[in-house]
Amino acid sequence: MQYGLYSYDRRYRRRFWTRLLKVVLWLAALLVLATFSYQLGVEQLKSRQVSLREEIRELRDAKEAAERRSAQLQQIAQTAEIRANELEVRYQRDVPTGDLAKLSDLVAKKLAEGVDIGRLAFVIDQTGNPRSCSPPERRRFVLPTPIYKGANTSVAFSNGAVTVTGEGVSARSDSGQPESWFDPTKPVKLRFVEIGGHTTETTGLLPLQHSVVAGDKEYRFTITPGARSFVEVSGDVCPFP
Repeated sequence: MQYGLYSYDRRYRRRFWTRLLKVVLWLAALLVLATFSYQLGVEQLKSRQVSLREEIRELRDAKEAAERRSAQLQQIAQTAEIRANELEVRYQRDVPTGDLAKLSDLVAKKLAEGVDIGRLAFVIDQTGNPRSCSPPERRRFVLPTPIYKGANTSVAFSNGAVTVTGEGVSARSDSGQPESWFDPTKPVKLRFVEIGGHTTETTGLLPLQHSVVAGDKEYRFTITPGARSFVEVSGDVCPFP
């Protein structure tokens, strides 16, 4: 009897340990499979990260190349626009329009008809509107400065039709102090006042030239530096136009 009980207990323990071993083996297999799957997933994730970094680098390189190309195209477009503007200016300057175009067509026609170009040049050179101008009048006046605004600071031409005056920059002494007379090496401002009060101005270094058109007359002036404090003015009157 005891022998049968012993055998039953032993068989029971054997089955228990066998089942436990199977469970442990299954758990170990599952653990190995889970570990393998995890490592496989990690490796795939790392590979994906490397691939994504490579794609990002390629996209960044492509973006930089596109930006460089865009800048080059923009520069090309700007250069082309500048060139087009230059050509437009040259076209407007070089292609005759209006009366000049008519004259150009006429000259081309005459040349086509066999007229000698030297003869055409001579005729054009000799052509002009005859003008009968008065003998030049010469005057001089003291050019005012910020220090001197006294007498004899203007002159009149053609019985007062145009009065010339102006202002200059004070000369400097050796010590740097301003003098009453103007410095002829500095720009001056000249004013031309007509009888009705209309005034025109010219500015620059002497000598200067200036014309005043009033009605059917043109008053032409040449202003040059004279003795200290003075400017010399030569003026004549011509029909206009």
